Amino acid sequence: MVGLTMMLSAVGELLRYTIGCEEGDRPVVLGHGWRRWRKRMKVRVVRTLALNMDHHEDECRGGESNSKQDDEEAVARLEELKKSIEAKMALRQSNLNPDRPDSGFLRTLDSSIKRNTAVIKKLKQINEEQREALMDELRSVNLSKFVSEAVTAICDAKLRSSDIQAAVQICSLLHQRYKDFAPSLIQGLLKVFSPGKPGDESDADRNLKAMKKRSTLKLLLELYFVGVIEDGNIFINIIKDLTGMEQLKDRDATQTSLTLLSSFARQGRIFLGLPVSGPEIHDEFFKGLNITADQKKVFRKACFAFYDAAAELLQSEHSVRVPALVN
Repeated sequence: MVGLTMMLSAVGELLRYTIGCEEGDRPVVLGHGWRRWRKRMKVRVVRTLALNMDHHEDECRGGESNSKQDDEEAVARLEELKKSIEAKMALRQSNLNPDRPDSGFLRTLDSSIKRNTAVIKKLKQINEEQREALMDELRSVNLSKFVSEAVTAICDAKLRSSDIQAAVQICSLLHQRYKDFAPSLIQGLLKVFSPGKPGDESDADRNLKAMKKRSTLKLLLELYFVGVIEDGNIFINIIKDLTGMEQLKDRDATQTSLTLLSSFARQGRIFLGLPVSGPEIHDEFFKGLNITADQKKVFRKACFAFYDAAAELLQSEHSVRVPALVN
């Protein structure tokens, strides 16, 4: 029963963040109460889109309040959102047009194996608290001969959601210094989504892998937003793998895929063609990502197809009625 509840929750999350797509992609609900359900879900989606650029979802609060405190909080959130977008736009421009130092400058930095090895070890433990200190250390060393080791350390790091932005800053710094860093990093991060070796795994191992995939997907999206990654097609391959019908053959794999897809839809709603609310600077930022209409169709089609397949699986196994998405 717990497994069924988790599945329904994951299916609901995926639906929640795909409901806002184009008019022709409206979902259809089986049974009664469609209008009430649609209104409730739309309210939740709009609230999230308006307040969640940094991908920290606000909890819905009952009732409405026009108090001065609520107004002040709303203004503060919008101001914080605007500053966050402006910072990402500035970082994106620096990453798209990196002014990399020449070899002469790099030779003036510490190139010793001992110092570089010590710094690389710290890359395995990236966190927001140590971000500034670590970036200062990275600026003082020459990692030209240790780029692959730095990439491996970052890919192995156990990032929490609160550490993603620190990782983005550090990856941006390394990208702006070393030309071969970004290609190697992308290749290393994508390996997280490669099929593992068949065999028995403990629940703890499966949970760790699922968490690693989720943090890696978040990092990849943020690196795309700030220009370290320029090709959005890498996400098509990830989403196609997550929505492959073979995922439905295993309940744990299905649960993981649904959770990752809902996270992707929440953080990368621009890929699905979801409307974006907020300051006008939103439009400028998202237009700069150059996500094509064809790419958006691929993402929506994959998410909808997997949702329908998961819903059908639940209905056949448990005789439950869940919303169905149709294109």
